[in-house]
Amino acid sequence: MKAHIKVTLELFVEKAHELQEEDFTRFLTEFGQQLSYQYTADSQQLTMSTVAPTQTMHKSFLLTYRMFVQGTEHMRFIDPTKKISPELLDSSLSPQWLEQVQGVAQKTHLFLLEKPAGRIEIKLIDPQGNTRTESLTRWDILETFLYGDYSHVTQRERLHNWLSGPFEPMSRGFLMMEFGGILAQTLQAILYLAHYAELELAVPQRS
Repeated sequence: MKAHIKVTLELFVEKAHELQEEDFTRFLTEFGQQLSYQYTADSQQLTMSTVAPTQTMHKSFLLTYRMFVQGTEHMRFIDPTKKISPELLDSSLSPQWLEQVQGVAQKTHLFLLEKPAGRIEIKLIDPQGNTRTESLTRWDILETFLYGDYSHVTQRERLHNWLSGPFEPMSRGFLMMEFGGILAQTLQAILYLAHYAELELAVPQRS
């Protein structure tokens, strides 16, 4: 195994373990995510309450999680719009590892390109009054929340459009629940590959 590839796998394992120890992960393990509704007839209002990880938990988790997504990272495999990082497919790695990483990435990409079970649709109205509907995939939700609250201008504007209007609290609740579920599912893929990365690093190297 090439020296820089070994370093990449070691970092993969290290960051996967960090995600496993995050408060976000511990919260989901203990509580999951819960959503409840209450309709008040006299005021004709529907209110919603959630039991979900806090914004602080999300931010801390996402700082590390992005290393498995962003195109500039050597460990990326989650983004369905980009190829797996070449470092994870290097010819010095075993056929067993290559089979696992390609298989997990393919299943992850298929999962993210599907629409959620609830088929979340967002109606947008531009300044001219034209209306269009976005039927969101899991990747739309992951990418927008992964960057929209914190950095990229395009995702920030998209998130603002999603959450504008009188139903903002309810829309945010639904979308954040789905976002958390996507993070939990893709985390399992990261941890699964981290196990195989440890096995790969344990294989005696030819001199």
